Amino acid sequence: MNEHQSPLQNAQKPRQFDFAGFETREDAGEVDLLYSYEGGLDFCETIAFNAPLPAKGSVLRPGFEAALEALSLVAGVSYYKAFLPPAMGFPGMNPDERQRRFFEELYVDGLGEFGVRNNLRIAGQVNFGSGGAPHPQAHRAPLARRSAVLIGGGKDSLVSLEILKAAQEPMALFAVNPKKPILDCAAASGLPFIRIERHLDEKLFALNEQGAFNGHVPITAIVSFIALASAFVHGFDAVILSNERSANQGNLWRDGREINHQFSKTSGMEVALADYVARYIDTNLAYFSLLRPLSEAHIASLMARTSLYDGAFTSCNRAFQLRPKEEPKRWCRDCPKCRFTFLMLANHMPRARMECIFGGNLLEDESQLAGYEELMGLSGHKPWECVGELAESGAALLMLADRPEWQDAKLVRALAGRLRPLMPNVQDVWQDLLTPSPDHHLPKRYEDMLHDFL
Repeated sequence: MNEHQSPLQNAQKPRQFDFAGFETREDAGEVDLLYSYEGGLDFCETIAFNAPLPAKGSVLRPGFEAALEALSLVAGVSYYKAFLPPAMGFPGMNPDERQRRFFEELYVDGLGEFGVRNNLRIAGQVNFGSGGAPHPQAHRAPLARRSAVLIGGGKDSLVSLEILKAAQEPMALFAVNPKKPILDCAAASGLPFIRIERHLDEKLFALNEQGAFNGHVPITAIVSFIALASAFVHGFDAVILSNERSANQGNLWRDGREINHQFSKTSGMEVALADYVARYIDTNLAYFSLLRPLSEAHIASLMARTSLYDGAFTSCNRAFQLRPKEEPKRWCRDCPKCRFTFLMLANHMPRARMECIFGGNLLEDESQLAGYEELMGLSGHKPWECVGELAESGAALLMLADRPEWQDAKLVRALAGRLRPLMPNVQDVWQDLLTPSPDHHLPKRYEDMLHDFL
C-alpha cells in the first residue's frame, strides 16, 4: 500500500475531519462527542458518567467543560485515523496555539505504531493548523481531597492502590468499560469504584470492516481525559496512573522518530498532560503516575507482598478485547504481556504460587522461546505491548538462572548462556532496577507515601 492511500476507494476519501464539539445531558449524566467528515459522514461517541453532571453556571462547570473540550479533541483520534485527511476543522471551538501543538504531538507520536503497521508516515500528515488567542487561565474548583486510581486489572494499579491504602489516603478506583478482571480486582480491594462507559460510534466498526485504516491509538490519554472530566462529576482532586519508568523505552526508530507503543504512558507525555491540566482545566487537579520512579521488576516485588489479588488480576490484554468472540481466559499464556509478567513475578514469588496464578509455567513451555527472545532483544524489536525494557527482561531471566527453584526450567537453560556474555554485570543491572529513580514529578505528599511503602 502506498503512503496515505486509503484501503477504500478514492471517491470515499474525505479531505477534512471536523471536531464538532460536544453536547451534554445533565440529568442523564451523559455527554456526546461529535465528529464529522466532509461529505456527510458523522460520528457520535457517548460517555456515560453514571451520575448527574455539574449544573450549568455552577462552580464546577468551567473545569468540566474545559476537560470535555480536551476529551473531544483526543478521543477524535479514533475516528480521524480511518482516513487521515490533510485538514482539520474546529466548528464551535477554537483551540489556541499551545493546545493545537499539544494535541498534534499526541496524535503524531500516539499514532506512531499505527503508522508503522499501516506503512504510513504520520509526521507531517497530522495538521491541527494555527490557533487563536490564548485561552483564559484555568479555574480552581473546590474539589474534594480524594484520589482516583485508574485501575486496569493488572499488577501495577494494584500496587498503587495498596500504597495509598497503607497511607490511609481517601480514594476510589476508576475504570472505563471495565471487564471482569477489573471488576474482580475492585471487589477484592473493598474500595469504592467509579465506573464510566465509553460507547464508540458503531459506524466506526463498519468502516473498519470495509477496510478503513485501523490500529493502535493513545488510549491512556483518552482514558486520562475521561478521568479528568469525571473529577468534576464524582469529586476528586487527583488522577493517579500507574505507569512505570520502563514505559519510556520505545520499540524502534522510523524516519528519525522513536516509535513507542506506550507513548501516552511516557514521563514526557505525563508532564505535558499535567501542564495542560494546570493551564486549561483546573489548578486544583493533579495528574501523575505514582509508580514513575519504579521499574517493572520493582513493582513486581511489591505485588508479591500480597496474595489478595492472586485469583483476580491479569496483565493479558486478550482478557480486555472490545468484541471477543468467546469469553477470554484470564491468562492466555501465549502473548508478550503474559510472558513478561510471568518473568517479572517469578523473581519474587514461589514457583507453586506462580503456577497457581497463571495455570501453568511459561518457562517450561518451549513454544514460548521465540517470544522470550523478542522480549530480551535477541531477535526483532521490542514487542508492540506494554512490557518493560529489553535489559530488564534479560536481567530477570539471568537472576532466575541463579535460583535453584528456576534454573532448570527449559527456557531459563535455553537463554541464560546466550544472555550472560551480553550482561556480565547483571547484579548491578538488577540492583539499579530495584532502586527508585529520582526522575519523577510526584507531588510531595504522594512521594512520601511511596517512600514509606518502600
